[in-house]
Amino acid sequence: MDTKLKIRSKKYLKGAKDQSCVNCGVNDGTIVSAHYQGLRSHLYGKGTGTKPHDLLVADLCHKCHTIFDSQDLRLRHNTLHNRNWRKCEVSEEFLHCIALTLIRRAQQGIIYTDDMRGTGEREDGN
Repeated sequence: MDTKLKIRSKKYLKGAKDQSCVNCGVNDGTIVSAHYQGLRSHLYGKGTGTKPHDLLVADLCHKCHTIFDSQDLRLRHNTLHNRNWRKCEVSEEFLHCIALTLIRRAQQGIIYTDDMRGTGEREDGN
């Protein structure tokens, strides 16, 4: 896999417009495509001054975006004793939000494959 190739898509990022937050459900006009900043973000194209691939975004409101991006341990409700575990939990929760956003983009028709179905049926018809 070419890790230097950056996946960028303005259309994909604009899919957040007029959506609700995949984390808390609010639809307050502040929803943006927030890029993943978790533990393994460097494996997905993140570098100094560079965001990870555009596929690794979650539709988040301003409040949730701030909490996920925050380095403030109090904001994330971390304790020094549990700091590494909390980072792992936050990273995993963000990845869950990314998965929900990927499903949303498929439902919006922004991403698709020729054999994609929206009926809930499996490809074999069952």
